[in-house]
Amino acid sequence: MFHFKLALDSLRKNKESYLPFLLAGGVAVALNFLVQLLIYSSGVRHLEIAADIVRLLLILGQVIIALLSLVITVYTYSFLKKGKEKEFGLYSILGMKKSDLIKISLIQQLLSFIITIVTGLVSGFVFAKLMILLLVKMVGGQTFGLELSSPAIWTTVAFFLVVFLLLTIIDVLAVAKTKPIDLMRAKQKGASAPKNRWLFFLCGAIALIWGYTLSLTVSSPLQAVNQFFLAVLLVAVATYLLFIAASTLILKSLQKNDRYYYQSKHFITVSNMLFRMKQNAVGLASIALLTTMTLVVTVTTASMFFGKADLVSKMFPRDVTVSVSNNALSKKQVEDLVAKAGLTISKEYSQTTTEPIRMALNDSQKLVPTEFANQQNERNVQFMSLADYRALTGAKVQLTSNQVLAYTRNGKALNQSSVSFAGQKYTIKKNLTSIKGMPAATADTTPAYVFVLPTEESLQSVTNTLFKADSSPMQTSYYFNVAGSDKQQERLYEALQDKESDNVTFQLRFMTQKVMNVLYGGFFFIGILFSITFILATGLMIYYKQISEGKADQAQFEILQKVGMSEHEIKKTIRSQIIWLFGLPIAVSLIHLSFAMPMINKLLLAFSVPLTDAVYIVMATTILLMVLIYFIIYKITSHTYFRQVTGFN
Repeated sequence: MFHFKLALDSLRKNKESYLPFLLAGGVAVALNFLVQLLIYSSGVRHLEIAADIVRLLLILGQVIIALLSLVITVYTYSFLKKGKEKEFGLYSILGMKKSDLIKISLIQQLLSFIITIVTGLVSGFVFAKLMILLLVKMVGGQTFGLELSSPAIWTTVAFFLVVFLLLTIIDVLAVAKTKPIDLMRAKQKGASAPKNRWLFFLCGAIALIWGYTLSLTVSSPLQAVNQFFLAVLLVAVATYLLFIAASTLILKSLQKNDRYYYQSKHFITVSNMLFRMKQNAVGLASIALLTTMTLVVTVTTASMFFGKADLVSKMFPRDVTVSVSNNALSKKQVEDLVAKAGLTISKEYSQTTTEPIRMALNDSQKLVPTEFANQQNERNVQFMSLADYRALTGAKVQLTSNQVLAYTRNGKALNQSSVSFAGQKYTIKKNLTSIKGMPAATADTTPAYVFVLPTEESLQSVTNTLFKADSSPMQTSYYFNVAGSDKQQERLYEALQDKESDNVTFQLRFMTQKVMNVLYGGFFFIGILFSITFILATGLMIYYKQISEGKADQAQFEILQKVGMSEHEIKKTIRSQIIWLFGLPIAVSLIHLSFAMPMINKLLLAFSVPLTDAVYIVMATTILLMVLIYFIIYKITSHTYFRQVTGFN
């Protein structure tokens, strides 16, 4: 009972530090429990399409959120640990054994565990009720079932039991290895001015330039996927090294500038930050990276979600596309399948091209047939005659025997005046931005070319050279709209599936939209959860950073007040210091985001989402929201810091 009373008194006396820790723990429990509930919910299990994809995304999200929860909990607890060490030192001097201190620590951890688990599970379940509505709405589901699942509860409890056991082990080791006098002085260890670290600066600059170069020079979606994690790692390492080295160099250069340094608001700010830069640098770098991660994740997943409508409209000039080669299915048979499903056809038309053929574009601008091309030069190529192009578009264009029209989908237009294929060189008369009636995008991320050849003879010559002789390379695509219910469209989808073969392929806008809703809606939902977690981590790091530094700066500002520094001057000094601490990470994160945009663009293309105006609107909105949230955190923590170091309200 004695140990329990001491543990409870410690919690009560240190509530200013404990409450944010318990809040962080409760929110971490709530987020993990929320994801667990969604994984086991009937609303996710009974999704009409791609339920497994959503569950996989949730499981991957659970792994990331669990790791972040562990980091956040250990990080926030490290600030509490210093205060506890001073208390334990006092208890030890008063005659308590180390075993008694360990008992007090165990009781504190048990109480903290119970509080965070209870508040987290309750709030997590309530929040999950709202989030299941959001998730099912995003992925186009119909069932909103969410049950209080036993596996979800026990998985969450077991994980955080391990986390708090880890915190207990940290306490036990600290008590076991440290002498009482060291515990008493744990919070009073001074910081020495950091040395210039030119090697860190050089390595950081190299890593940053390398990471930015990877992003700026990425040439294809597949390359972006392969290089993304390397670029992230390089920029993360560079951020830490440059914050450690460059911040010290900048502050020392300001210190040497007499006009700037010997002003009351600058003198204290520069001195404080310089002497505390060893711990400041890592904290500021972590805040900058968390802010960058929030922006990148939100921009990428939101762009996918809001860009899918534009993608679907580009993929489907009509509701249904049926492509047929070798006369495997006639137009009449397609119409019969539609009628049998109970649907009616409207706005029907067709086009004739060759089947897509895989080719490689080499350095001499020649397209060469290949089965295996690297991600840089691989292309899907189709050919059509000028007569078919005119019939499809109504255009009156003329071509000579050595001229072609070139149309590029899923990539930039051919930046050249000529191209060679099938043993002949052609002049590109015009790079088309579109072909009326032909889809402007495909689900395949490989750049696709369509070449309009001048005559039927030239088309025949190309097909004889490039395609196998035992089958016709020509493909007729039927495009039409359908009117009817969702169930009737599903029946048409099933009927076309029965006819699907090497010679018959099809796509329905209705089914493609459902798949995209699930995939991109799932990504955006996970992005929202990640953003909440990143913002929580950022806010807590800033808060504890201000609290810990406020306690350290309190004595200094008391001296400054005694020697005559006014409240107004102290406010200006504090404001200058806080602007540094808040402004630098947000500025760095915006720079990182701007250099990351070329790679984000290619990552979006890997999911067939082009970089449209909607993406830039999403990016601008995300930045504004992030800055607003950051400003709110700034106002709260700066007020707390000011009150702590001065005693003014």
